[in-house]
Amino acid sequence: KFRLSLNEGAAVLHGKSAEIAVPYRLVSRVLVLPEASGQGSLCVVTLAAPVANGKSQVGHLLLHSKPAEPKVECSLSGKPLCGQPASVVSQAFASLAAVEVGGIGSFKPFGGRAALQCYVKATEAALYLLEKELLVKEASKVHVMPYSRLRVEVLPPDSRRTFDLQLECAAADAPAGAPAKTALKLELSMLPANECDRVSELLQRKRANVNGSLDGEAASAGAVGGGAAGGGAGDDEEEEEEDDDDDEDSDFAPSEGSDVEEEYDSDGGDPVEGGDGSDEGEEEDDDEEDDENEEPAGEAEDSQAPAKRIKTEAVDA
Repeated sequence: KFRLSLNEGAAVLHGKSAEIAVPYRLVSRVLVLPEASGQGSLCVVTLAAPVANGKSQVGHLLLHSKPAEPKVECSLSGKPLCGQPASVVSQAFASLAAVEVGGIGSFKPFGGRAALQCYVKATEAALYLLEKELLVKEASKVHVMPYSRLRVEVLPPDSRRTFDLQLECAAADAPAGAPAKTALKLELSMLPANECDRVSELLQRKRANVNGSLDGEAASAGAVGGGAAGGGAGDDEEEEEEDDDDDEDSDFAPSEGSDVEEEYDSDGGDPVEGGDGSDEGEEEDDDEEDDENEEPAGEAEDSQAPAKRIKTEAVDA
């Protein structure tokens, strides 16, 4: 538990053992949301960069106002503020940080509640579909994912009454000199099945990448950029093909100094280096048999011609 004080350039959270200073310049978003259960309201202050809390870091502030809490009245720079604590704090932060206060948005789940109840692993959570971002409240944690950087895998219901969402939000560009941020991944389960189509439609309308629906646009954009930068790719391929043809000719061409093929007898024995008159009859019989079994010239050439190697190229589907 903390006490909150609003000072000149920062808000300070006073705890039992430490104080956390939150400069107003780090405030990027202020939201006022009804509790998923309908009991009370939330003030969510998201920060562009986390602030130190001992050895840990704080990336958001979450204030829960219960319905029975009395209204708060105060003045900020001569401007009177009155209402539930969550509402008053949100107005104060918005004024001091010069940002607008966001709300629940146009999506209304069935049953009249403000959020879809679900689970993150074994922890009960609530999913808010806002105008510019998706927000998941997991116990005392808050995860904010802008639609423009969001990739969603919708696992539709299959003979069950719930469906799941796998979320991956790309990290925003880190300031110069700061370490790169990692993508935020989250899996929501046990969402009511009757909301699956409505949730998918809203995410697509908000230009989130649902089940890879925007992968084609990214690929085409990359292809246009690659074509502008690599105009000589076709010429290089033609040159490679010509080189391959030259290699084929050199592989199968006989050497200039090769000797005339030696003559072998029909029984596959040793080469016949010479002969006398006694073998002339046998040679004539062999010649006649060869003439009878001789194939047409064109077919013989085709059967003895070496197989041409065919160059193949991998083509992306």
